[in-house]
Amino acid sequence: MRGRSTGRSLASLIVASAIFGLSVGIYDILFPYYLDDMGVAFEGMGIIFSFAALATAIASVYIAGASDLRGRKWSYSSGIVLGSLSSSMVPLVRAVPLLSVAKALREAATRFRESLHGVLIFESARWRFADFFAKARGLEYLSEGSGQLVAALLLAGVGFMGSFQLVALFLLASLTIFHLGFRETREPDGARRRTGLRETYSLDIPGPLKLVAISSFLFAVGLSTSHSFIMPLFFSKKFGASVGQVSLILGLHRLSLALPLLFSGTLMRRSLRKTIVLSMLYEGAAISATGLAPGLLASTAVWLTHDIFGASLWIPAQAILIQHYAREGFRGRDASKVAAMGALGSIFGPVIAGWSSSVSVSMPFILSGVVIAASGIPLLPLREPPPPHAERDRFFERAPQ
Repeated sequence: MRGRSTGRSLASLIVASAIFGLSVGIYDILFPYYLDDMGVAFEGMGIIFSFAALATAIASVYIAGASDLRGRKWSYSSGIVLGSLSSSMVPLVRAVPLLSVAKALREAATRFRESLHGVLIFESARWRFADFFAKARGLEYLSEGSGQLVAALLLAGVGFMGSFQLVALFLLASLTIFHLGFRETREPDGARRRTGLRETYSLDIPGPLKLVAISSFLFAVGLSTSHSFIMPLFFSKKFGASVGQVSLILGLHRLSLALPLLFSGTLMRRSLRKTIVLSMLYEGAAISATGLAPGLLASTAVWLTHDIFGASLWIPAQAILIQHYAREGFRGRDASKVAAMGALGSIFGPVIAGWSSSVSVSMPFILSGVVIAASGIPLLPLREPPPPHAERDRFFERAPQ
């Protein structure tokens, strides 16, 4: 009976994540073009994206930490609700401060989910965590790529207003499926006293997670320098690509991550540390090369490799490290603090992109790749966790007979 309940929970989580990914794909394509349509300069876009990252870093640790006490389900659901509010709000406002709030809600939705997504899967099926996690994220990114592929068609058909409202409806459907189908296996620790603000926001996590957090911070600085408002606009401004062409490029970009992720979880048998360092090194080199390539075809070809040999490998490897080193009673808070360091790193990337794009629209990609390539270095002293079967054996040894 428990196996059936676990299967239903995981299925609802995966389906809800796929619908969420579809909404993200549409949103991420259209939001920068919406800002550009209103005449917001690159520097202004950088401020909007940076403010969103700051607000998210502050809020996400508190919400995810509270999930250790109240339960995961309400925290995960709150992320989906915030995403729906953001999407419905965007086409109704034109003032930059309000758009900054809308973007902050969108980033909070993503961060809440990302910090708890691995926790939910780990607590449901920890001995097959890498495989389930990679497949779930792969399907989510596959759906996100589909959203990016249809974004231009939606814009042409129903405009910004209809597109963003459709995104909000997708998120409400995601919330309904998750809420009805998911059942927590972990009981909330309501007897434990809520921690104060100092403890909540301190970096009181296990030593190995501090190394992962530092790496996440550096990586987020680099990634948000290229994977922010500048990402779709780079191809338009440098090569004259249309919205439809950019939609195709970024849709393929997301699919280039989704498809390898469906299988990469089963490959996590060797050195996780080496996997992360080498894949981040390649990802950084490919992103820098994207900015240096002479034409749209060459730039796109290089761009589409950075996730195939980069993120599809380090995402499940990093997730294993986080769940292995997170403390049992503070798993939500520990995981969210690592994610929050990434959110803090994302504050700087959009500002760097806004500043450096005034020099050259290629410069954000070049700088992004350099920082990403170096972000695996803090993980070099990290010790390897035991193989998955050892985690499974320990779990059954601890389980009541």
